[in-house]
Amino acid sequence: MFKTIGIPTLTIISVSFLLAIIPASSLYITSVFAQNITQSEENSGGEQTLHIIKDATNSYTISSGASFVGSFDTTYSIVGSTGSMEASKDLIISTVTEDFGNSPTVGYVNNTNTSASTSQVNLNQPSLPNPFATKADIDEKIRSEITTSVGDAAKSDSADGEIKCIFGSSLEDFKCRFHRLAG
Repeated sequence: MFKTIGIPTLTIISVSFLLAIIPASSLYITSVFAQNITQSEENSGGEQTLHIIKDATNSYTISSGASFVGSFDTTYSIVGSTGSMEASKDLIISTVTEDFGNSPTVGYVNNTNTSASTSQVNLNQPSLPNPFATKADIDEKIRSEITTSVGDAAKSDSADGEIKCIFGSSLEDFKCRFHRLAG
């Protein structure tokens, strides 16, 4: 196990196919998306631990011998101290973008704000514009939403909080919001 002094550690937990939820303080779940490193909330080096919890749902329709992607969404909850969120912003962004980029639905995210104007369609070109977001567009949207929420966390007077990100089938609807934790 690697230990870096002075840098908050992250734990990613996937609850995509979890049938029963057990309190997080008593169990860490090993997922197919990430291997968890369990540590105490505050270890001897004074480091604060952030937890990233992922919940993904998706549906498929099978019709006429073909399988089609239905609705899907992925929720990431980043929970811990607001100071750790600010100090670990780049690591949070890279963790979420890498994990989301490996999801089976990433290629089906629609980009309704395409840069090509429909009034400038080339009439000699018989194909339609690609309605799906590129990996770069998705990564930039995630980066922007998390950066804004980490900034909100840093400005808050709360010691602990949660950033909840909900990513669905439309890039326009990707949203992250900071919430204070009671207690």
